[in-house]
Amino acid sequence: MAKTGLMSSVRDISDFIRLQHTIFDLPFVWSGLVVASMGHYDLFKFVLVTAAAIFARATAMTLNRIEGRKYDQVNPRKKDWQLISGRFSVRFAILLSIIFATMFELCVVFINTLVLELSPLVLFSFILDPILKRFTSMRHFYMGFTIGVGVMAGYLSVIPAFPTSPLPYLILAAASLWIAGFDMIYVIPDIETDRQNGLRTVMTDYGIEKGHDISILTHAISFLCFVAIAFYIQYYLYYVVVAVIGMLMVLQHVTLRPGDLKSVRFSFLGANSFVGIIFLAALVMSF
Repeated sequence: MAKTGLMSSVRDISDFIRLQHTIFDLPFVWSGLVVASMGHYDLFKFVLVTAAAIFARATAMTLNRIEGRKYDQVNPRKKDWQLISGRFSVRFAILLSIIFATMFELCVVFINTLVLELSPLVLFSFILDPILKRFTSMRHFYMGFTIGVGVMAGYLSVIPAFPTSPLPYLILAAASLWIAGFDMIYVIPDIETDRQNGLRTVMTDYGIEKGHDISILTHAISFLCFVAIAFYIQYYLYYVVVAVIGMLMVLQHVTLRPGDLKSVRFSFLGANSFVGIIFLAALVMSF
């Protein structure tokens, strides 16, 4: 029974921090590391960066849950979430955020001095992100950037100096805009409760049709960034991958049915689950 209870708690924590969503983050964190390493990898550094990225996401998600609790309470879609259902207390969530942030900082200590000096900015960005929902619908772009900046974190973990090549910045821009674009889709089911709570998204401010157009435009610019990367990664397989990424971006929009929750989930998790992975694979093989 104790073992069953422990496994249930682990699953709850994993779901609480949306551990499965690291599939969006980690490939781009690793891509920064790959670019800086130029094919010469340090396994210990790779493990540290991976752990730091996971704990950073865990911290961000926990803070997001705590700050958004009063809004989530009136959202029927979120009634089974741990803080709303009562499986987790606010005190426990705060404890988790402290543990995750501490583990993040411990990992960073062993990476290098520059990354350590920049790490408080990363933690601060997590606190600011949920607050912006109350003030601007453009918060999607900020959220995309807080995740996309992982590209630079991966790079700086290997070379503790900001890059002079445009390549890491193009990857950062491509990832940030890609994430911002599909985050606009993710919030579609919450339009009514977001409006009741005074929370702003492109969907609450502009409606589904125009909000979807903004998402499409954001992904179009993201795709152009992926195309521009080809000037620096002159590898035949990358050209194929860019074409596939473009098709996946199109797929999530043509299959989207705003009134169908399953359609929204497929658009968010389905096509998007492969973008970072195939990009990373092509990047690794190009070095």
